Amino acid sequence: MIQKGFVAVFERDLARADIAECVASWLERFGKVEQVIPNMEGTLEVKAIDEIMWEPNLQFRVLNGEQFAWVYISVDKRAMETTGFQDAEISFCLEVLLELPGIAEVIDEKNQRRLDELERAGII
Repeated sequence: MIQKGFVAVFERDLARADIAECVASWLERFGKVEQVIPNMEGTLEVKAIDEIMWEPNLQFRVLNGEQFAWVYISVDKRAMETTGFQDAEISFCLEVLLELPGIAEVIDEKNQRRLDELERAGII
């Protein structure tokens, strides 16, 4: 399987309410959402947004049947990163970004030139 990844840039920094809205979207659209337990190995299922374990840097696994994607988010940053595997059609790690509110741009992780620009601008 070929690994794939994307970076989503949002119109503004992501506050807790914005991140909760993203998690709510995943809960509605996909089979399961898990969060990496802060300072531990392992994940816990998130069944509602009030179960999010808040910390500056959050990591989720979004699952839909056999497909899954890892999502990396930092509170008060404009970017969200996803990784997963290339599927026959659309990569699930791209699909988890679709329909999220406030996305200005989605960049393939292989577009190093654009990622360098965003890093110089302090966005990622």
